[in-house]
Amino acid sequence: MCALGEHGGIIMIKSPKCQAPFMRRVFLQHECRAEPMTTPDPIESPNYVRALARGLSVMEALGGSLRGKTLSEVAQVCSLDRATSRRLLLTLCELGYVRAEDSRFHLAPRALSLGYAYLSSFPFWEVARPIMTKVVDELRESCSAATLDGPEAVYVARIRSNHRVVDVLRTVGSRIPAYCTSLGRVLLAGEPPQLQRSLLEKLPRTKFTPHTVTDLDQLMGILADVRAEGWALVNEELEIGLRSLAVPVKDSAHRVVAALNISVSSGRSSADEMRRSYLLPLQKAAGELAAALIARDDS
Repeated sequence: MCALGEHGGIIMIKSPKCQAPFMRRVFLQHECRAEPMTTPDPIESPNYVRALARGLSVMEALGGSLRGKTLSEVAQVCSLDRATSRRLLLTLCELGYVRAEDSRFHLAPRALSLGYAYLSSFPFWEVARPIMTKVVDELRESCSAATLDGPEAVYVARIRSNHRVVDVLRTVGSRIPAYCTSLGRVLLAGEPPQLQRSLLEKLPRTKFTPHTVTDLDQLMGILADVRAEGWALVNEELEIGLRSLAVPVKDSAHRVVAALNISVSSGRSSADEMRRSYLLPLQKAAGELAAALIARDDS
């Protein structure tokens, strides 16, 4: 088992579950930080299990942290006292979802099982793979799909243009901020304006490059344009040298349920060239994917 000293130091680690390598979750050179779910105000419901909510908040706090977190850091992020945080961490460690090392805690590989359980129940990949593969074959660029999770976009499918290159930085399950990415803006644009603003306010709007738009009102205007035009093009806002173009995938009720995008190096294609060369094929693929998902749901 794992034990903590009174000041957060690890006294001993006997469980092999706590010693497995942890998964790093990054986007390009930037660390993708999930918005930790701080301990909510008491919910007046007999069905609400506060201990479960607190345990999930601890796991979310550890997600996306390359160096892990100390006991004190977890307690601060989750708005919990140290004693409660300690018990939750040790429980998660014993269950194999967290590992402890040098007074810091990290998510363990078993945490992936929670994400894969969602993916296996979500038929997107099975339906999207042949359609996205056609896009990659036609455009010779990698194609990705994402869904919205709070203020972040989460990759749910990805087909690389070069299968010999292993891209560990953008994989299924990776999270990116929605406000400064084409996938994220398409997904946000599908939400009502009041919810858009609320989601934009949830994450610190970091200025990753000189081109990153962080002003809330300006972003709301951009989302209005994306909603009207039906696509989003982001030019070097997350990383210098990276341009991306995304379109929405809608369900039978015309709700945006996912987004497809193409990302290219700015040296290979200008913004105008991306619109001319990639927009129509991407929109066609999104239409085919939407039709396939609707047909599957109706079958």
